[in-house]
Amino acid sequence: MEEGKKKIISLFNKKVKNKVIDISGYNKKHCGKEGYWLEKQFGIQSNCKNEPDIYGYEMKKGSSKITFGDFQATEYLFSKRKQILLKQNQISNLDISRNKFIEYFGEPNEKKNNRYSWSGKSFPILNEWNGCGQKIIVDENDNILILYSYDNDKRTRKLLFPNFLKNKELIIAIWLSDNLRKKINNKFNKTGFFICKKNKDFFHSICFGNPFDFNFFIKSFQEKKIFIDSGMYVGNNRPYSQFRASSSFWNNLIIEEY
Repeated sequence: MEEGKKKIISLFNKKVKNKVIDISGYNKKHCGKEGYWLEKQFGIQSNCKNEPDIYGYEMKKGSSKITFGDFQATEYLFSKRKQILLKQNQISNLDISRNKFIEYFGEPNEKKNNRYSWSGKSFPILNEWNGCGQKIIVDENDNILILYSYDNDKRTRKLLFPNFLKNKELIIAIWLSDNLRKKINNKFNKTGFFICKKNKDFFHSICFGNPFDFNFFIKSFQEKKIFIDSGMYVGNNRPYSQFRASSSFWNNLIIEEY
């Protein structure tokens, strides 16, 4: 067994396995609080670096949906720099705010005082138009695009939309394959990954999986095994563009468990 894996297993057995998960110092409403606790036990500093967490391995916490990362698009229609989208959409200039973007393509949430969010049913899936006139496609260069079609938008409030949304299909967001390739290869194609699994109260085992590259990632995305779980909403500037897969997807990649 290589040295990095030995050290990770040792840390897990000493500081994580069957230990009380103390989240008293974290925001209890935050869904990532147990992940932060795990990072602390392994001595991992929270950061936005595009590299594995520890000893060449990316760490994940077991759950029903496990995240690859929060990867914002290369460009959105509201981006200040959107040369690619302007060229692809054959538009010379476009000034649209982030809030307006979310209002046009998202929906109001009655439980949040009708705050608009681009999430849930308003956010598209692969190769199918949704009721908000949007769908995701992967082009011949493995770029991920989100399209908007006025004709496929079933909402009555679309009648109030500006003319530039009514003319033709628009690309409203794009993830360039070169950017995603760097993120996936840097994080997951070094030594591999490990998942800490828990029962109701305690982490009980640690599982390791082999490294994988962008080609595997985008193939799995095209097979709808990986999806974008958007949580973008008015009033918060975080991208909330989580690329995720089910626990069964990750479990199929596991080769060792301790």
